[in-house]
Amino acid sequence: MLDKIPNFQQIGKQLIIDAQTIAEVEMINFVMGNFEKQGFLDSSIVPWEGRKNDNDSGRAILTKTGALRDSVKISSSSTKRVVASSDSKYAKIHNEGGTINIPVTAKMRKFFWYKYKETGQAKYKGMALTKKTRFTVNIPKRQFMGESVYFNNLIDAKFKKMIVQRFKAS
Repeated sequence: MLDKIPNFQQIGKQLIIDAQTIAEVEMINFVMGNFEKQGFLDSSIVPWEGRKNDNDSGRAILTKTGALRDSVKISSSSTKRVVASSDSKYAKIHNEGGTINIPVTAKMRKFFWYKYKETGQAKYKGMALTKKTRFTVNIPKRQFMGESVYFNNLIDAKFKKMIVQRFKAS
């Protein structure tokens, strides 16, 4: 009769290890899903603002080369906490939004002259001849990772389901 009693300590330890793995996988899937939806899924979907002067309307927002999306990795993981982050230098400004100031260099002016000669567009000539020493660019918030009501509820449901299945199987 005693050999039929489940080892609840062992089941609990394994649940914690498995929960960490599930959290890691689901977190990456959640962030990738935000790129697919082109918005952040919190308590509801918050769509990303479109591009100004969209010359490439068929392309998804924040996805020119896929480098930003592919840079998202699990940066730290323990049985108590799992953290995803991006090592892309422009991830933070896209995720949080903000203003950046770009110094106008001689190299930039050469590039704008080249683009003007290539395309004939007056905007490039204006940028090459500008008296400004800095360009100010406002980047809208296009959050793809962070705290999410949806994600927290998803993880809670998966953990509860896993716990119930393990104890029923014991």
